[in-house]
Amino acid sequence: MATVTIATRSLKKGKAYVIHVKDPETGKKEYHKTYRRKDLAQAEVNRIRTLIDSGIMPTKEAKNRKQQSLPTFGQGANLCQDEWDRKLGEGKIGAESHSGYGYLLAPILKEWKHTLLHDLDEDTIRDYRIGIAEKTKAKLVAKGEKGKNCNVLANRRLFVIKQVFAQAKRNGLIDKDVAKPIPYLSEKDSERKTAQKPIEVDALLEAAAQRRAKHYMVLAILLAVEHGCSTQEVLMLKRSDIDLDENRITFHRTKNGVTRSHQIMPRTRDALIARLEHLSQYRKKRGVKAKGEYVIGHMDGTPFKSIDTAWSNMCTKHGFNDLHFHDHRHTYCTNMLLSGSTLKETNVMIGHKTLRMTDRYSHLEGVIDSSPQDRLAQRYAMTGTDNGPSEAADT
Repeated sequence: MATVTIATRSLKKGKAYVIHVKDPETGKKEYHKTYRRKDLAQAEVNRIRTLIDSGIMPTKEAKNRKQQSLPTFGQGANLCQDEWDRKLGEGKIGAESHSGYGYLLAPILKEWKHTLLHDLDEDTIRDYRIGIAEKTKAKLVAKGEKGKNCNVLANRRLFVIKQVFAQAKRNGLIDKDVAKPIPYLSEKDSERKTAQKPIEVDALLEAAAQRRAKHYMVLAILLAVEHGCSTQEVLMLKRSDIDLDENRITFHRTKNGVTRSHQIMPRTRDALIARLEHLSQYRKKRGVKAKGEYVIGHMDGTPFKSIDTAWSNMCTKHGFNDLHFHDHRHTYCTNMLLSGSTLKETNVMIGHKTLRMTDRYSHLEGVIDSSPQDRLAQRYAMTGTDNGPSEAADT
């Protein structure tokens, strides 16, 4: 009779439960599988014993698996990294997204780099996801930030894990993608609700005009609040995307592959002209040769990597607390709807692929204007006129 055993191993984080099966014919103990949860390991032991009772020895299967040098999570991650590198080179993802994926992948590799992909089942991944959310929550509570959602980081990590498993399956390392059906945790509590009113936008522009970065920051803000630009679209805007004669501007977003064209808003047009004239005068005065055509970038036309520092310094100096540059897209959607545009029109203008996403970016709770009530008042006011019932009809 074959012997099935579970060996408990202590790890830096938690424990591992290793299953071995002893072949009665050879007397050798063969490795079978490793689990991070004891209940799953016990369930597998029960399954093996059922097989043995049926006359099937799982040790041959285990031996074949070991000889085939089963792929690890690290190998799948390398394939995924190669794919991200390729997409970056083809312009399908931006440098910010590329570095962000790598940043999220690093701690997962620290945990699972040498773990066999076959040993990472759905329950293990779900436990990891929940564990990250709980750790994040504990850190937020310790900092006194109870109101913030703790599921965001867990979902970002899960996104990368899904990418690795999908790539591993695509390359034939695994037969089944166990990460695919795992749902993301709710982030409803973490959705940004910041949408500025026109008077608040004016205050922001006034503050930007006082900063050292005024030659591009005013334009960057206007592109965001009047055209719904993301930070990436702002940084990728080129002179060739602007047609002042036709008063049109084109935006390209590599994140979702959407290209959109807008009529240039008056304030944005003035800021564009001012920026282009400043670049021209600076280059002429300093003898700087143009090496690129990025509008919001270095004086030689090469692109900025980021405007985060200038934005953060301005917000800190002028008291714009908890205001993210990305919040301007929320401001754009909300004010588009308040000005009378439909959700579909707003969706097309901002470049979202779904109406649901645009709806998430639009925050009308508590800030809806009086137009619906005005229309209702006008309808009720019709009573007593030729369109309404007369007093004689009631007598």
